[in-house]
Amino acid sequence: MLQERLGIVVGDVTGHGVGPALLMAETRAYLRVLAGRREDVGEILTRANRILAEDMGGERFITLFLGRLDPKSRAFVYASAGHPAGFVLNAAGQVQTALKRTGIPLGMRPDTEYAPAPELILQPGSILLLLTDGIEETSRPDGSLFGIDRILQVMRENRARPSREIVQCLYERVRSFADGSPQMDDITAIVIKSNPA
Repeated sequence: MLQERLGIVVGDVTGHGVGPALLMAETRAYLRVLAGRREDVGEILTRANRILAEDMGGERFITLFLGRLDPKSRAFVYASAGHPAGFVLNAAGQVQTALKRTGIPLGMRPDTEYAPAPELILQPGSILLLLTDGIEETSRPDGSLFGIDRILQVMRENRARPSREIVQCLYERVRSFADGSPQMDDITAIVIKSNPA
């Protein structure tokens, strides 16, 4: 992103194996080029989608969350192509904002226009959480799922820790919950903390 702003991306391709991995690498390359020339997260997703829709031919799709953060002003804006909701939690660990989808997944329709969600100002002490559905959908042998409530509980319990430790705690809790069940999907989480006042 331009002007010392940070680009934050988390995405998930349908399927597993070499094909989806190559598609994600291609998507990453497009995003790097597009974000180097423009700031509007909706425009970046719109342009990436036009290219990817031609390459994918309707066989696969990509859910993708693209955010832009200005570290100085704490201004945050995002667009989400069908990706699971992220969250902004306040300093007490309560959900302040759910970062919901703003459009359909990439690759489904080449003419889709993606608009950014309204800009947010991250308050001192707030926490930004982005993740893939592999965390929420981790299952136990009895079929029960880890779910959003457990994710948010881990965030509340560990909110005073550094971001890296929060991610590690979340991973450990998910694997413990699985109780030996194999990991069926990728597990990705991004935690960004706004410095206290």
